[in-house]
Amino acid sequence: MTISSIGEARDELGAALHLDGPVVVDIESVEETDLTFVQLIESARRKAAETGRDFRLRHPAGGAVLEVLRRGGFLDDETSERAKFWLQGTAQ
Repeated sequence: MTISSIGEARDELGAALHLDGPVVVDIESVEETDLTFVQLIESARRKAAETGRDFRLRHPAGGAVLEVLRRGGFLDDETSERAKFWLQGTAQ
C-alpha cells in the first residue's frame, strides 16, 4: 500500500467509519507500504477515538508496516497509545 494505491483504502476506511459497529483493519497481507498508509490508518484511528468508535487492527503490525513505523518514529515511545495500537502489546 503506497501513495499510488492509497485512494481505494482511504475510500474503504471512510465508508467503514460511517457504519455502525467496530472497524477492524487487517494489515497482515500488506507487503509494500510507505508513510502514506501509516498516516491514513493513524488519521482513521484518531477520528474513531474522537467519536467513540472501536477501531483496531486484526493483527499487530509486522513486516513492511512495522519497518515503516520504526523508520517514521511512530514506535519511539512503546508506552504511547499509538504504539499500543500498532503493536497490540507484543514485543517488537
